[in-house]
Amino acid sequence: MGHAGSFLGAARCDVLLPPSDADVIVFGAADATPHVASKPSHAAGAPDAIREALRQAATDLTRWDFDQDGPLLDPGTTRVFDAGNLPTDPTTPEGNRAMIQAATSAVLKAGAVPFMFGGDDSVPIPFIHAFEHHGPVTIVQIDAHLDWRDERDGSRHTLSSTMRRASEMPWVENIIQVGMRGIGGSRQNDLDDARRWGATIITSAMVRRNGIQQVIDRIPHSGQCLVTIDCDGLDPSVLPAVIVPQPGGLTYLEVVDILVGVAAKGRLVGFDLVELVPERDVHGLSALVAARLACVALGCVTPRHSRIK
Repeated sequence: MGHAGSFLGAARCDVLLPPSDADVIVFGAADATPHVASKPSHAAGAPDAIREALRQAATDLTRWDFDQDGPLLDPGTTRVFDAGNLPTDPTTPEGNRAMIQAATSAVLKAGAVPFMFGGDDSVPIPFIHAFEHHGPVTIVQIDAHLDWRDERDGSRHTLSSTMRRASEMPWVENIIQVGMRGIGGSRQNDLDDARRWGATIITSAMVRRNGIQQVIDRIPHSGQCLVTIDCDGLDPSVLPAVIVPQPGGLTYLEVVDILVGVAAKGRLVGFDLVELVPERDVHGLSALVAARLACVALGCVTPRHSRIK
């Protein structure tokens, strides 16, 4: 039997004192830098909703998972622990960022792969920052929006600036952004800056026309990849529970193919999933999709004992 309330029934652990044999450590982060000062994240309940979505499936991890072409999870091969949710507070954004960075750093220092469930799209900023001594990394972002605003309402660390802040981190060598469409908060100068930096921008329409191989082609061979998924990157018919739905998004299987392609071309060293709004869910579909993507991502992690040192 697994541990009640944890992701896939994984054993619990302290994120700052990770087990030495962990391959993956999951943790939740409800808040980092609120879009509206001191207001709790619209996605604060997402980490527990994602865990709950697979509670029944977690009772038998040997069930065949066709998306992974293998069992749901083999604990003898991939050792997964769940550190619960960080005690973030929307009134202390600097403290939240420090907490997320410290947690991620501890996981990386232990040689495990951090899996973070947000929270809004500001939580990946300190998550990515924690890779400072574990780079270089290629970021593969799935999102409807560009996230290259330098600041918004005086803040430089909100959900509008995620990729802009990542671009300033020397250990980030590539940014591949997939799924852009519709209307967001970006302006022409933001798009110009992203292109000038060298970000690869693959819109949802480009995926429809040319498939996802164009994404995989941009990943360095054997490169370290950090995948960040904003739930609005998927089409709202697939994952409706987001704050700003945009028609024309990616399908579930397209995102699965991207994850599998990342693992085949490079190495998945970090994964986060953000912007699920449980209060907007329809029959739990969105939480299920998010949880299933996390399962596929787990299957893409090379276990510690199989890694090339």
